[in-house]
Amino acid sequence: MKKLIILNHKMNLEYDEVYNYIHNINEIDTNDSLIICPSNIYLEAFINNCNWGVGAQDVYYKRNGDYTGAISTLQLKSLGIEYSLIGHYERKKYFHESNKMINKKLKACLDSNIEPILCFGASGSKEEIINNLEELLINIQNIEFIIFAYEPLELDEKPEISDIKNTIDYIYNYLYQKYNKTPNIVYGGGITESNINKILSIDKINGVLIGGISSDINKITKIINNAN
Repeated sequence: MKKLIILNHKMNLEYDEVYNYIHNINEIDTNDSLIICPSNIYLEAFINNCNWGVGAQDVYYKRNGDYTGAISTLQLKSLGIEYSLIGHYERKKYFHESNKMINKKLKACLDSNIEPILCFGASGSKEEIINNLEELLINIQNIEFIIFAYEPLELDEKPEISDIKNTIDYIYNYLYQKYNKTPNIVYGGGITESNINKILSIDKINGVLIGGISSDINKITKIINNAN
């Protein structure tokens, strides 16, 4: 079954590295689907030259206006961007982004036909994860076009595969019971070439979200090849 592999470059790659990366990622032979989320300044280079899906790392909820440094859904659509990460825990950690703000961004994406990759998680119990999700999904009536990216946050040790499965089952059941739709769930956190197959084999996981190492073309090539 085809899986979704989302690559969040974060604040990595310099300009003279971008086109070499694009050339090499285009050469990858996989049956899975890739979405690459580079820094905003490289979005045009990727959308014009990359053979895979391209997403933004963040978006603002206003359509236009005096918001220096922000990027809107209209601007993304004008470039041909169809996806955007929202709610990544680093936005919360470093920019103090609230669930209320993330909810506004989620609605803005859905209203503009940008498919949101909604990042969420908690360092505590499963109940805390669901409470977090409930805040993020206020007044959201349909989850059909949302990619749910669950990441365990700031754990001292990587969770066992059985723990990941139990948490994903819990999230899946909550979303399915609430919306009567099969949620599209991907997992992020500590993905390597040695565990990618084990994680993708977990029932109800449709793919993975890979962070900083995704900008290293050699490492990401090994991971994607091992996923085949």
